[in-house]
Amino acid sequence: MTPQDHNKIIGIMHLIWGGFNTLMMLIMIPFFLIFMLPLMRSDPKVPPEFFAFFTAIMVAVFAFTLILSVPPLLAGYAMLKRKRWAKVMSVIAACLEAISMPFGTALAVYSLWFHFGPGQDFHRGGFDAPPAPDWHGLRDGSAYDWETQRAAQSSRPREYTPPKQPPDWRG
Repeated sequence: MTPQDHNKIIGIMHLIWGGFNTLMMLIMIPFFLIFMLPLMRSDPKVPPEFFAFFTAIMVAVFAFTLILSVPPLLAGYAMLKRKRWAKVMSVIAACLEAISMPFGTALAVYSLWFHFGPGQDFHRGGFDAPPAPDWHGLRDGSAYDWETQRAAQSSRPREYTPPKQPPDWRG
């Protein structure tokens, strides 16, 4: 795979990871509100400090999930748009994703491997990495549809080579 392919895959995976964390945050907050607020209000003897404690826990969970959601989204955007700050944001996102076993850790290892291995110069200079090697079946740039490929194959001279005879093992 070329560095462009790795960059695209890692960018998409960062977006998926950040979107997943955002979705979990959007599910978790209404869950807390729907199930905990009626419990707190059902007992008149609940001290007001309990409501403050519960609110502090909700804010902490929201902030933690936000910290885990925003860097991967920014890293995915930057990598797909090939921004100069994409490598820095991706390394930050990878360090935060490494906390989440096993998928976050796998994405973190893949991101760090790419940024400090084969793609270490990818975001540094221009984006003129060598193009991917052409597939052997395409002879020119216009041969992408089936009709053109079939016409090119029918005009090609066919040379028949008979199969090699198997050895005589009977004696």
